[in-house]
Amino acid sequence: MASNFRPRFPKPVLLAISIALLVAVGCSGLFQNIGARWVTRQIAEELDLDDAQTEATHAAVQRVMAAAPAALDSKITMLVASVDTAIAKGLTEEKLLRLERQVDSLLDVVAGGIIDEAAPILATLRDEQIDFGEARIEKRLEEARERLAKPKEERLEKRQEAFIDDVEDWVGSLSDAQETAIRELVARLPDESQARLGADERRVARMSVIFRKHPGAAAIRDALWQEWKNREDWGPGARPPEARRAEGREALLFVYGLLDSEQKDHVSEHLHELHEKVKSFLGAAGS
Repeated sequence: MASNFRPRFPKPVLLAISIALLVAVGCSGLFQNIGARWVTRQIAEELDLDDAQTEATHAAVQRVMAAAPAALDSKITMLVASVDTAIAKGLTEEKLLRLERQVDSLLDVVAGGIIDEAAPILATLRDEQIDFGEARIEKRLEEARERLAKPKEERLEKRQEAFIDDVEDWVGSLSDAQETAIRELVARLPDESQARLGADERRVARMSVIFRKHPGAAAIRDALWQEWKNREDWGPGARPPEARRAEGREALLFVYGLLDSEQKDHVSEHLHELHEKVKSFLGAAGS
């Protein structure tokens, strides 16, 4: 529910397997398999996997998809119902806290399943493959550093545009007054991109040390889970995760307070459209 959410987890295997749950949404069994192969190819390219590792990755992606219905269906249905009720009856701090707990529980289930499948594959990486993967990640980190080097005003404008785009995805078109209010809101929010980048850099360095020791799947699984559970800790100098979450809730309540009844209906419709797509995928995955 945080307004500035970005995936903060070691790449590329975990992120790419997660994408499998998205590319296959609403697809038939045939297209679900195509989606699994696409994700497998992305992972293989990120880590320069050999044929045996690629085959193991494809099997892992398929298992994640097959396990999704039993693991996620009821949790997603409950979350959608909770969000829909909150939209209709009015958001409050207490309701958002309950929704956060539901989201956290859902994400832990997804992350746990991915970690269990990813760890044995990551344990087979050779040093040259680790070098290859690190180089790909370093390129992305360097791109983030370049964005941070842009003038403060330019970075703020991009944050404002991204926030407005996210809101309009859910509520439809905003009025000029609503857009102005949201731009002012974003301008008041602290830009913590540097702290977030530093956390990414340290996380990559920690995982690199572990991978190069080749400790086995169990140790890698434990390390990945620890990184996941601490993903919101951006280290010394950064605000605690609780403060950022509180700010995200305040921002969401502010935006909700700007919406008219038609826009709230649009949020509900969009929510149910997404839920139908997820249910379609879960049904295909379980067939």
